[in-house]
Amino acid sequence: MFPSAAPTALPAARSPRSLVRHTLGLLLLGAGLWASQGTARAATSSTVVEAIQLPAWVERNGQRRAAEPGVQLRATDKAITAGNARMLLRMSDRSVIKLGENSEFLIETLTVRQPQAAGPTELSATLRLVTGVFRYATDYSSKALGNKRELNLKMATATVGIRGTDFWSMTDAEHDAVCMFEGKVEVVRDNKPGIMLDKPGAFWVVFTGEPEKPAGQATPDQLAKFIGQAEMQPGQGIVLQGGQWRTVAGLMPSGIQASNLRSALQTAGYPAEVISKSGKFEVRINQLATREDAEAVLKQLQANAALGVTDGRVALAAR
Repeated sequence: MFPSAAPTALPAARSPRSLVRHTLGLLLLGAGLWASQGTARAATSSTVVEAIQLPAWVERNGQRRAAEPGVQLRATDKAITAGNARMLLRMSDRSVIKLGENSEFLIETLTVRQPQAAGPTELSATLRLVTGVFRYATDYSSKALGNKRELNLKMATATVGIRGTDFWSMTDAEHDAVCMFEGKVEVVRDNKPGIMLDKPGAFWVVFTGEPEKPAGQATPDQLAKFIGQAEMQPGQGIVLQGGQWRTVAGLMPSGIQASNLRSALQTAGYPAEVISKSGKFEVRINQLATREDAEAVLKQLQANAALGVTDGRVALAAR
């Protein structure tokens, strides 16, 4: 359950400096609880949010929070991206999941075993692409270490059996599609014999209400399109672990105002936080990859009139 971070009334008898400390503590309480929960689960969780092209969210127990780098995902969690957004997830065996824009991805079940200490891991998971674009790629170091995996990706009308490969898929109201880049996957649908895609560029698609056709071969233009749909776009609002730039959305005279803006940004898919600065409260988004990414996020915030961000600035993390 996501914690609530709304500040409470402040005692009138406190000094201004004490009020600042008290309000800041309340503002950071929710974020601190979230971080501590993530740390407690790190030993059993096997998927981490590594990078996001904002805005995007993680949904847990029906509650949605802006996605941010380092958050650990567990079974039943959803990862959700908005238009022109992306998300990169890394599983415990180092394999990578990339989500394109307007995607909703659910981890249904997730189990990690390590039969021998310091030995290879065995990863088993059932994943669901509710809608949008998905790409999966096995890490070569994971292969060298002998890690094993048994993953199934459910889509609207088909299930893809994954054993270690690099492929793309998408699902929406009109069709399901799978394209193989390297390795092999098996597509199973309606209790029919599985369709094996085991050559680079092998492509399968089924349209809603239409008869299923045999798998074919994607064209070079199609391959380029598929790859681009799940790749991060530099300078378009990327946050990642270790990012050194920040977007400052506002400097507020009161903690209540800062809390309200932070909540609005979180709801909109931006991982905002609040810090005390010279007796005021700064609302900021950290870990942006480059100055261009920070500027892109500031433009996004200013373009959304409902957020009320009219000024703002960008800065290096040290400033």
